[in-house]
Amino acid sequence: MLLHLCLSKQQVKAQCPTDFEFRQSLKKIEENTSVPDSENLEQLLKLQQSYLKCRPFKDSIYARIVHRAGGIYSKTGEIEKAISFTREAIAVNRKSRKADASFLANSYFNLGTFYSRIYRYEYTHRSLDECVATGKKFPSKYFLVFMAYEQKAYLFFQTGDYEKGIETADEGILFAGIVKDTLAEGALLCQKAQAQIELNDLEKAEQNIKDAISIFYGNPLNSNRLATAYAVYAQLLKKNRKYHTAVQYYLQSNQLNETTGNWAQCSRDMLNLGYLYDSHLHDTAKALNAYEQGLQMADKSKDDYQKSGLFINIGYLYWRQKNFDQALHFYQKALNALPVHFTNTSITSNPDLKMLMLVSNDYFVSTLLSNKAEALLDLYKIKKDTTLLKTALKTFRLADKTVDLMRWKQYGEKSKLYWREKTNTMYEHAIEACYLSNDVRLAFFFMEKSRAVLLNDKLNELGASAKLPVQESVNENKYRMAVINAQQKWISSTSGKTEKEKIQAEMLAAKTDFDHYIKKLEQKYPSYYHYKYSSEVPALDKLQHYLIKEKASFVHYFMNDSVTYMLKVTARNAELFKLKKEQFNPSKINDFMQMCSEKQTLLNHYNEFALLSSELYKSLFKPLKLPAGKVIICADHFLVPFEAFTSDNHGKEFLLRKYIFDYVYSAGYLLKPWGNKAANGNFAGFAPSRYQQYLKVADLNNAVFSLEKAAGFYQGARLFTNKEATKNNFISHIEDYSIVHVFSHAKADKNGNEPLLFMQDSVIRLTELPLWNHQIATRLVILSACETNAGKSAAGEGIYSLARGFTAAGIPSIAATLWKADEQAIYAVSVYFHKYLSQGLSKDKALQKAKLDFISENSMEKFLPYYWANLVLIGNPEPIQFTTNTNLWWLILAVTVTILIVGIGYYKKFKNPEGKTFEKVTGQP
Repeated sequence: MLLHLCLSKQQVKAQCPTDFEFRQSLKKIEENTSVPDSENLEQLLKLQQSYLKCRPFKDSIYARIVHRAGGIYSKTGEIEKAISFTREAIAVNRKSRKADASFLANSYFNLGTFYSRIYRYEYTHRSLDECVATGKKFPSKYFLVFMAYEQKAYLFFQTGDYEKGIETADEGILFAGIVKDTLAEGALLCQKAQAQIELNDLEKAEQNIKDAISIFYGNPLNSNRLATAYAVYAQLLKKNRKYHTAVQYYLQSNQLNETTGNWAQCSRDMLNLGYLYDSHLHDTAKALNAYEQGLQMADKSKDDYQKSGLFINIGYLYWRQKNFDQALHFYQKALNALPVHFTNTSITSNPDLKMLMLVSNDYFVSTLLSNKAEALLDLYKIKKDTTLLKTALKTFRLADKTVDLMRWKQYGEKSKLYWREKTNTMYEHAIEACYLSNDVRLAFFFMEKSRAVLLNDKLNELGASAKLPVQESVNENKYRMAVINAQQKWISSTSGKTEKEKIQAEMLAAKTDFDHYIKKLEQKYPSYYHYKYSSEVPALDKLQHYLIKEKASFVHYFMNDSVTYMLKVTARNAELFKLKKEQFNPSKINDFMQMCSEKQTLLNHYNEFALLSSELYKSLFKPLKLPAGKVIICADHFLVPFEAFTSDNHGKEFLLRKYIFDYVYSAGYLLKPWGNKAANGNFAGFAPSRYQQYLKVADLNNAVFSLEKAAGFYQGARLFTNKEATKNNFISHIEDYSIVHVFSHAKADKNGNEPLLFMQDSVIRLTELPLWNHQIATRLVILSACETNAGKSAAGEGIYSLARGFTAAGIPSIAATLWKADEQAIYAVSVYFHKYLSQGLSKDKALQKAKLDFISENSMEKFLPYYWANLVLIGNPEPIQFTTNTNLWWLILAVTVTILIVGIGYYKKFKNPEGKTFEKVTGQP
């Protein structure tokens, strides 16, 4: 029996093909394109079984066999099998002794493509990243590297993360320059321009797309590429309102795509062309014709999302014509077309959240649901059927959930801001539906979801980092700071093109490394992931409980060009108000702020100011009928000192005398448990006074004196003045003190330039503010500098100011300025402020009393809001609990004596009239 078995093995071995024969058989199958896929697949599977029988281990030949089988499975629509076979090919080529490392690039690219077909974009990106990393090692695989870059950039574009799309395209363009691949550069310039158009960076987009067209034009082999470039250029022309020229380029693109059978791109061309005819040229017949052609082409390409998108646009066309029934019919068809197996055709039904979580293109679905909800709301206004209103509210809730899903998948800040602005209209209509249904609790929910979401994400991220092991937290911060440093180096670079490209490559690599590290953390630590992506909104009851404790009122303002909503919340009730544009014009906010910030204007036109101030009071405050006392204001893209409103027409009765105002980014931010650690000291102060010459800012001669007066109210104070008021000292020390006060210069504007805070030796940029991954002691930062509350306004996110930057770094309260400060006034108000803070008053009450003291103890001119209304409190208003460590005196004395003995440092003891001490770290001016 044993002898017979041995002979059988020898017979089998003798019948086995050689490696050369296996390769030839595989090559024959690969080249046999005239037979059906099923026949080639059958041959590949037989070859696979034969190889397993004949070889003791799997090698590169086997990997190539299963790789090809995976490719055919993808053609027949069996994507799960395609993925399984391709993963096996990768596993073999990564581990086998006879592996073909270069072929990994092919398998990773295929795997990424297969994942994208089932909308698993996270795995797609991971596979394409591996393709790039592998392919760059082998010149013969560079073509795959560029295909991977292009697909990644397009996927980011599809999911609305335009900033990441641009970064990915830039990485590919830089590599194309290195290896001198002009065609690859052209393809990536197209992708980059496409994203830039969405972000309204039109000048750069135009240059990039024209460069791409010049690369592809004139070569028939590049017709698909040229068609894509024409379509992108048409988008640009549409943005520039050159509608008829845009039509011609869409038609040229479509003609080229039809020639090559690129039905997916044909369908996109028809979608864009139809929208252009409908929304800009108002030609309904041509729009519907384009959409009908697009649907036929979507059927050919089997693209469910494209089909759904066409139904959305047809619905939008009917909505614009106020045919809401027909609009809702097509919106429902769009939901049914999505690849989530939702088949209910009733307009009162929606997919559930589990279905929607299968969708990769979240911004697409949020737009669809928002459109449907708005149409339901419009139909309700005509028919007064409460079922429609209830369905609209449910649909708005579901749309909001998809917005959360979308935001969590995006890494680019610009993209997130873009979609925050896009979704702002949705929240406006959702609040209107709440107003019509008298649902105040849901109105509070939508106002909170419309407000400072990205700031909340930043704070959640800090909290999530506390759940990581210490070393992981340290590593995360290193990656983050590497990105910030690389960005600043790139922005400030004045080098030539070659060096600039090198610096850009370093920046993009730092961002990629950071993104990959964060993804690993999210997979490895579930509690980190859950905390980071928490989107809970506090219940209205929780806010009211807080208001009872604080004896305060709360007001949410939601404002745009056409309507303003005001939600009043007190301990006992809540009420929603609506102001139409004829009742209140938001532009008057800007007029008021401009007058407040200009001393001479106030002196010359005080009567006009008084009337404007009174008018704002009557519109935005008086209707609320709030009791005297504390009022917490939550506004959107404006920040105005309500204490400077007057209840009379003569400008004498400022609300400052009757109300204590505090400003917050959201109720959730107000109620957030900050968990600050115990402080090592009560007060740290920074006063550069005189600056490095290259900074080009004026000296502040009274800064040190005023800082010393402020510090005199506290035990455990430490001052950094003159040459010791450095950027490094600031970042290194502020986290250990309850209160940090800066007397310095700052710079900000509304044009998107990054806000700056000046130290003696350098500037601190908004993006450079400390990002602690552990608990900090700081409860309050006071910025006695110009315009520290100024910056670019972002819809739903507030002002991107230095104050917001400190908040995002985990500090619960900031006192900051709204306009260019009068030096003497801001210093005086600050000193009064510390007097009352040190007595244990709440922060908002302390600031109110400081302003009242300033007015009463100065001349009549100082009655102008220009002097005292500038500094406002943002954040948690509760009193600060100061440390009372009696050993601190002896510790300071011992350290001081020791340092004096060894002969270093300049520590001195000071005593103020009240007998309190502080430590001063100073340098010669």
